[in-house]
Amino acid sequence: MKIGLREQDQRVALRMQVCCKVKIRPLGLGLPFYGDCIDLSVTGMTIQTMYVPRLDEEFDIFIMPVQAFDLRNEPFSARVRVKRSHRVAALQLYELGLEIVQVYQ
Repeated sequence: MKIGLREQDQRVALRMQVCCKVKIRPLGLGLPFYGDCIDLSVTGMTIQTMYVPRLDEEFDIFIMPVQAFDLRNEPFSARVRVKRSHRVAALQLYELGLEIVQVYQ
């Protein structure tokens, strides 16, 4: 999609920066992991967490809504696939680039 921006700027223009808590439920594991969603788009998201997945691993994720007065309080839930993962040195966390595979209702 060409909108008059450099390729890297186009990607940024399509992403919305957010700061929401996330719950990660790996398939086949009983214990959930937690983290923070730092950006969100129609096709994917970036999260920071202590969970270290494999490349192309799929898991369920729940993005907790910001608590507001009369707004929807249900989390956004989806099946996602890991596209990239790297350690954030200063935070002792991993930053995961996730592709949304399926949105749950």
